[in-house]
Amino acid sequence: MLRRILIVSATIAAIVLALVLRSNSLAEKPEPAWSEIVPGIWRTTAMPYSYALTDGDAAVVIDAGHSPAGFRTAAKIDKVELVLLTHHHLDSCALAADYIKQRIPVRAAKASIPWLAPAEVKKFWLETIPLRNSRTAYFVLPEGIAGIDCTLEDGQTIAWRGWSIQVVATPGHSRDHLSFLATRDNDKGAICFCGDALAAPGKLWAPFTTDWDHWTDAGLSPTVQSLRKLAASKPRMLLPAHGEPIRRDPVEALELTAAAVEEMAFLKSFERFSKQRLGQPPTYPFLVPKEQVASGGDKPWARVSEHLWITGNTYVLVSKEDKAFAVLDPWGKRSVDQIAKLQREQQLGKLELVMFSHAHYDHYDGVYDLPGYSDKKFAVWSLDLVADPLASPLDMRAPFLDARPVCFDRLLKDGESAAWREYRFRFHHLPGQSLFTMGMEAVIDGKRCYFTADNFFHQDQFSGTGGWMGLNRSFPGPYAASAKKVLDAAPEWILAEHGGPYVYSAEDYRRRVQWGEVSAKSADAICLSGHHPRDWDPYRVQARPLLQKAKSGADCCLRLCVTGTHKEAEDIVVSLNGRGILPNQSWLIKSLPGRETIKEVTLRLTEKLPAGRHVFPLQVRDVGGVSAVDAFFAVEVE
Repeated sequence: MLRRILIVSATIAAIVLALVLRSNSLAEKPEPAWSEIVPGIWRTTAMPYSYALTDGDAAVVIDAGHSPAGFRTAAKIDKVELVLLTHHHLDSCALAADYIKQRIPVRAAKASIPWLAPAEVKKFWLETIPLRNSRTAYFVLPEGIAGIDCTLEDGQTIAWRGWSIQVVATPGHSRDHLSFLATRDNDKGAICFCGDALAAPGKLWAPFTTDWDHWTDAGLSPTVQSLRKLAASKPRMLLPAHGEPIRRDPVEALELTAAAVEEMAFLKSFERFSKQRLGQPPTYPFLVPKEQVASGGDKPWARVSEHLWITGNTYVLVSKEDKAFAVLDPWGKRSVDQIAKLQREQQLGKLELVMFSHAHYDHYDGVYDLPGYSDKKFAVWSLDLVADPLASPLDMRAPFLDARPVCFDRLLKDGESAAWREYRFRFHHLPGQSLFTMGMEAVIDGKRCYFTADNFFHQDQFSGTGGWMGLNRSFPGPYAASAKKVLDAAPEWILAEHGGPYVYSAEDYRRRVQWGEVSAKSADAICLSGHHPRDWDPYRVQARPLLQKAKSGADCCLRLCVTGTHKEAEDIVVSLNGRGILPNQSWLIKSLPGRETIKEVTLRLTEKLPAGRHVFPLQVRDVGGVSAVDAFFAVEVE
């Protein structure tokens, strides 16, 4: 028995050592092998795949994720004459600067300037932490590339040694994405270097990169158009960056993928699903005048009931006793001015309580301007999960955060109740538009009310919901579960925000549950893993804090947080290429299903490090190889 235990222990130790050694080798960027996949075209054996067109002893390389050294030896190439980039993502551009140092021209899309030009990249990182909006980009290089030629545009043709290379704009996976159609004389159809436009028939690599905006199908619809644009060119072969060559029926593969993504784009809107897919939608009225609907606090107050008011995102609830009042979701100075106006006109008493429904600045940043905030003259409450990013806005990446931390007096847990004056609130974790969202039940003026934040708008407002996206850590499955919570509660009124409270309809919420479930299956269908909570989450591995301040030569302490989305436990290797500013390191972390695993690490900055913001991407490997996880952290050197 002892011998068996020793053998098992030794085997486990060997596996762990192999993973760590493998991860250490990642940081050193070993030269990958190259192989000829068709006459005249070579490919790396490691993803993301780089490709090369050859003629004699010369080559054009597509994407710069790997060194050409092994390729030169295998293909007997003396010189690389040109490098073409499909898009700005750091895995595709990792060695672009090295090519330029060798005086090899590197060309990218004109649309890539915001994520490749040095001044623009510096600006991007300054504006990204904390992130004030949701129109972000993914997998951005830590520093821009000096000397890169960002002039490629749709329709251009590059003639090279008998090859004709057509530039095709294929936005979707990124806004700047290009594909290249390469042909020679007498070729029957082009060979398409399609980057990450698709990974396999019906599948996308890192589908969260199509989340260009948090509540629309921006990104998904351009993906559909790009795939059909490529299909119309009738290529004879597709060569993706994260997938095997598609030699058989490439047009059918493109059309199949376009159809799957089109279905996902359609389902981004609950309104479309309810009205067009199910038909005969229920009708239910708004509780305020139409001019208030979808407003931002610029309209006069609307009275929902005797003691409840709304303008834009902001609700005011008044006590019957001495007209003391509570505020839910103050938005900026405009909201604060509106509150003061209502207080004067209605002769309200003292502001006693402020609450926040979710972690988006347009629902809480008025708190800083409310009289008495700094003196603690009113209490600040929220759900504990909502408070997490608000109290520490530089700790994690999330959209719509204000850089100023919020101080809380009370944090409520899911299912907990709390009373203020004659009102009793029951708090719920209500993920949907964002993971960091709460719902709240209360009886107000005899009506059973449910505050739903930006999750569930009236079907005639926006798309019927606040949308979902990976960056918001929101997915259709949690949306369905939250809709079921509301359905089970069966309130009389839904107190949605942006001016849109409405009368509850059980049929409407049954449809919302169905919409979430159908959307989840559709999202699964286009994911390589078949499991969208895994592939659509850019942050299942995070480094926290996202931004910290330090002096050169000082230690930086990080928490590597891994969320288990796999059905079984798995080993995750997280690697850091320190760029000479931090040491290259790798860590092995055990990921457990449905749990968050945290590993604390300490890194030391080098001496005489220049002042400014330094960004460090992390590479993540699991059982499937390099994972689609956009993990990074930043250090502000003082």
